Amino acid sequence: MRTGIWTSFYAVLSPEDAFRRCADLGWKDLEVSAEHGKMATQNEDWKEQLRSLRKLCEDNEITMWQMHAPLELDVANPDPQKREQDISTAAKWVEYAHELGLPHLVIHPGCRQLASTDDEKKAIMDMNVDAFGRLAEVASDFGVKFCIENMMQRPEQEKWRLGARISDLNDLIDAVGSDALGICFDSSHANVTQLDMSQALHECGDRLLATHMSDNDKSGDQHKMPYGGNIDWKSVVSALKDIGYDQLFNLEIPGENNVPLPLLDARLRYAREILDYMMSS
Repeated sequence: MRTGIWTSFYAVLSPEDAFRRCADLGWKDLEVSAEHGKMATQNEDWKEQLRSLRKLCEDNEITMWQMHAPLELDVANPDPQKREQDISTAAKWVEYAHELGLPHLVIHPGCRQLASTDDEKKAIMDMNVDAFGRLAEVASDFGVKFCIENMMQRPEQEKWRLGARISDLNDLIDAVGSDALGICFDSSHANVTQLDMSQALHECGDRLLATHMSDNDKSGDQHKMPYGGNIDWKSVVSALKDIGYDQLFNLEIPGENNVPLPLLDARLRYAREILDYMMSS
């Protein structure tokens, strides 16, 4: 299991400068953030730009493990036109991941609608099954896998949100029946939802292909460094080892990047010390 960082820790920088800065600080295993993915693909020559970015990584011995699709996508949007647009955009990002040589594309399930009745739950799940069935075919063609992320739901919220529990993601993947789908586990989302971390990771099992690791105090999606909240990190690392997870232990910590650039560097050095401690203790 390798440890890495989400490139939007340096959201103020271009993808090229952010990647180089991470590498200079010893972080050579990366998740390409949605923000940097958008920067690299906003012009007509996006394919050339992505190939240039891939070469930069090769030249600097950087490994790109995963990329995040745009956070605003909703493949279960009740507006049919917007839904089709978002599915089409997600399919385009599969091509972007392929050009970068990335094996995994992280995406949120279609979960903005909340359900109160069984009929509403079924309608939301059916739209997700249809969307990810179509997207899985595209992903298979390009040799990329979608990693569907678990979502956040406060315990007091009575309505059902698809993806707040790992069982939802397993049900979705089972219904689609494609090897091009897996899971991305977000520890901050799970902590606010008050999932048992070890149990949730065991539920992911060998479908776990990507991670978003950060901490909070259960009151909100704070995305702090490990040990900045109340997650039991020993149990998290132990569970990952139990299930044989061998992909990226990826820090997604936007709650820590609200300081000037030189202090970002200092925080990223400290984050390396934290992860070295976590993996060895």
